[in-house]
Amino acid sequence: MRDPWNAFMPYPGADVGHAAIGPLSGFRLAVKDLFDVAGYPTAAGNAALLAASGIKTSTAPLVQTLLDAGACFVGKTNTDELAYSLIGSNIHFGMPINPRYPHLIPGGSSSGSAVAVAAGLADIGLGTDTSGSIRLPAAVNGLIGWRPTHGSLDNRALRPLAPSFDVPGFMTRSLEPMAAVMSAVGMSAANDQPSSILIPEDVFSTIDDAVASEMIARLRSAGMPIRMTNAIASFSLADLALAFITILQREAWESNRTLFERSPEAIAPDIAARLLSGSHLDDEEVREASRIRKLFSAEIDRLLRENMVVVLPTLAMSPPTRDAEPESFAVFRSGCIELLCLSGLSGCPQLAFPIINCAGNVSLSLFGARSADRMLMNVAQRLKAE
Repeated sequence: MRDPWNAFMPYPGADVGHAAIGPLSGFRLAVKDLFDVAGYPTAAGNAALLAASGIKTSTAPLVQTLLDAGACFVGKTNTDELAYSLIGSNIHFGMPINPRYPHLIPGGSSSGSAVAVAAGLADIGLGTDTSGSIRLPAAVNGLIGWRPTHGSLDNRALRPLAPSFDVPGFMTRSLEPMAAVMSAVGMSAANDQPSSILIPEDVFSTIDDAVASEMIARLRSAGMPIRMTNAIASFSLADLALAFITILQREAWESNRTLFERSPEAIAPDIAARLLSGSHLDDEEVREASRIRKLFSAEIDRLLRENMVVVLPTLAMSPPTRDAEPESFAVFRSGCIELLCLSGLSGCPQLAFPIINCAGNVSLSLFGARSADRMLMNVAQRLKAE
């Protein structure tokens, strides 16, 4: 398959069978190179891991579920190294090219899967989302992005980054295939609608006023029951982001410590620096971050228990260009994590989708209670129908 976008890993093709008939028949599946697929290595975006991988003899259960539902595997896709970034860059295998805006980053770490779908090389992009690696590249590439309820999907034979945040997730070009994916992976259909849509003013105050107004106008035009609130929680977004990053860095270090100690030179300097930050964290810092996480999660449970759905902008700011300075990448990453960390800390699902006829990279997100994934789809379908 011709791949001018550098979406796929350059692996020799191997036969990966799929069911002839099923709910995903006719859909092409691109799989992030964190999941094992029989006949292929798993590199996780790192040359040393690729050299040590060998050819896998079995397929990750979640991937097998999709194949058994009729999806046709078309290749393993590029990922940011160790899935530890939101930019899309990789010093070993290169940065995929954003098909919509080639001068902008593709977003990471599920960059290859996002680009494959956006470029029309696949219909379903399987990736992972730890700190936003489904939602951010979906937003940057104009796609639907689903981060499922934490723990709801099988994550065996998936290389971890931060297990208490890691979630397999999906990207599609439209809602219909995403609904089919939800059914195929066991999310039963539901007709429930939210009692109201909650708009947190503290979150929307972080983005451009015109964009915020357009998002809210879209909700009102769909006749959705709107409720405004000052804040999503008693914690500031900055405090939540700090707690998230603290836990993420500690778990990322634990997941990659063996690789780092054996081959530190085989890891890109910026990735290695983030790993080292995790190794230097004081246990008390991690305990305090975990305390904030527990309290925030309880607050969110109380907020969402009456069929409430929270609306969020997916991105805090416009994505940088692919040739931007590292400082610009760092500002973008840290700014976006303030919004993206909410699902990670709470374990709640989030569904991101582009707003049509809105200028720029504008993506709206629906954030709901744990196991309310299908309700988010119902709301998204209603909004997209307007």
